[in-house]
Amino acid sequence: MVRRSNSPEDKPVILDELRPEAFFEYGRGPLQNLFGGVTQVWEAVDALKAFIEGTIVPEVLGEVESGAWLEKGAVRLEKGSRVERGAVVRGPTIIGRDTVVRSGAYIRGHVMVGEGCLIGHGTEIRQTLVLNRTNIPHLNCFFTSIVGNGVKIGGCTHTANMRLSGKEVVIRAEVEGREQAIPTGQTLFGAIIGDESSIGGVSLLQPGTLIGRRCLIFPQCSVSGYIPENSVVRPKTAQFEVMPRDKTDP
Repeated sequence: MVRRSNSPEDKPVILDELRPEAFFEYGRGPLQNLFGGVTQVWEAVDALKAFIEGTIVPEVLGEVESGAWLEKGAVRLEKGSRVERGAVVRGPTIIGRDTVVRSGAYIRGHVMVGEGCLIGHGTEIRQTLVLNRTNIPHLNCFFTSIVGNGVKIGGCTHTANMRLSGKEVVIRAEVEGREQAIPTGQTLFGAIIGDESSIGGVSLLQPGTLIGRRCLIFPQCSVSGYIPENSVVRPKTAQFEVMPRDKTDP
């Protein structure tokens, strides 16, 4: 359950468990300029475009294999990082030290990836912040989201960032014992994944999903709302059954 940190009816409700520092360690570096200016974590997603545009100093210091394409004058690639052949990186994009962008990855711009990360084959990313030591390894789509430190993402796991109705994305969370829909002011908002969480393969994070630190999401889950830190999410029912082959052969 989350708690209000202010009570006046005419002011926005600030929820302590939904502040950026509840999800991430980000220190006093450049990210302080992003997270320090917001009170609720989803506000940083909305501010991400302007933050990256104001932070980037385009320069290619890492390795770019023949056959990779980086938008000229719009990408910062730090030392020790590598973009493999067949990858496409549009700007503005910042890629930190010792990060690998594998063949077939498509980075669509307004993306910042930290140090020691992996952006894998067939992965598409737009307007997303990925903090340090995180793996988004293959066939993933991540849009308008923030992924914390030391996060592991299974293959074919995606974020959805828009409601079918096109209406404002809301956060569903239990506030003082009652489930509420908390407005975000955004129509495009995917997910927040806290530090050291793991998401199993073939999962979908619905618009407005907030996953706290050190959570474990089982494979093949469709997740929404606020998941508190140190939680485990798994399907309630099995999606398949096992029977002797001789009963199923034609």
